[in-house]
Amino acid sequence: MQLSKVYFLVFACGAAAIAQDKVTVPLSSPTQPPTVKVHLISGSITVTGGGPASEVSVQSGKSSTEKRPPRDLPAGMHRLDSGEPGLDIEEDHNVVTIGAGRYESGASVTVQVPANASLQLSTISGGHLDVTGVNGDIEVSNMNGSITLTGVSGSVVASTQNGHITVGLDKVTPDKPMSFTSLNGKVDVTLPADTKARLRLKTGNGAIYSDFDVKTEPDATKPVVEDARGQGGRYRIRVDRSVYGSINGGGPEYRFETVNGNILIHKK
Repeated sequence: MQLSKVYFLVFACGAAAIAQDKVTVPLSSPTQPPTVKVHLISGSITVTGGGPASEVSVQSGKSSTEKRPPRDLPAGMHRLDSGEPGLDIEEDHNVVTIGAGRYESGASVTVQVPANASLQLSTISGGHLDVTGVNGDIEVSNMNGSITLTGVSGSVVASTQNGHITVGLDKVTPDKPMSFTSLNGKVDVTLPADTKARLRLKTGNGAIYSDFDVKTEPDATKPVVEDARGQGGRYRIRVDRSVYGSINGGGPEYRFETVNGNILIHKK
């Protein structure tokens, strides 16, 4: 009998145990693509596809940043707990939600999912996001760290504040827009050679490169005027310096944007 909702509360009891043990989460509908959500305050997230269709497996560990002992620790004192973080995991109608325990930080989470899974991943402080071999819709957000997607298919929305974005797409979902944006970092994306898309490209301090035959559009950018003086506001003019173009005749909009870094769009 399949359960519609399953809860797991995982506490690490020792470094050796967490290195060997995995939590297996049964899916309510193994014949349907699952959605896996991972949200961390700090720590890294690694997701790989190719797991059994009936389950999602989760393993946690310490992040790469380990806290030092306090300076005022009395002599002869030694740590009793392993310092390993706990996890909260919930399965509800084929949606698996994974997060650090209520009072936990510094988790590093490794998840194996069915290849057809869709992902919603986010981390904020000092971690990286890595995804390999997943074919669903992928939404990833990182505040301070890099994003690397390898051998993925489907659609991607990726954003980071401080870090590089590197994406290798084997196939794309037709008619779905995609977005790759960074504030401080390079945006490096590889697309299938037959991808049809309209490109919106913008970098503040960098350059844009591609080996696609990009048909750029004439610069038809018009200033946007906002006049709120009649309501006691301000008069404002905004000018968008994005470059627009198309590949293979055009299609859904793909947005590539960074403030400090180059944009590279490769043809697979």
